[in-house]
Amino acid sequence: MITVVAMTETLPPDHTGHRPDRQTGEVRETAATYEQARDRILAELPDGWRVLNLRTV
Repeated sequence: MITVVAMTETLPPDHTGHRPDRQTGEVRETAATYEQARDRILAELPDGWRVLNLRTV
């Protein structure tokens, strides 16, 4: 079993980079393979959020 941790954030409203209401989060999934854990994270990601990075623990 492998655990993958994703750092997430809300999508910026436009291209200016100004994000007064930015939110961040962390999502963890455990699965038999890295790919399965990654796919679960991406499938459960709410609209308006994106993954900044993925790492294993």
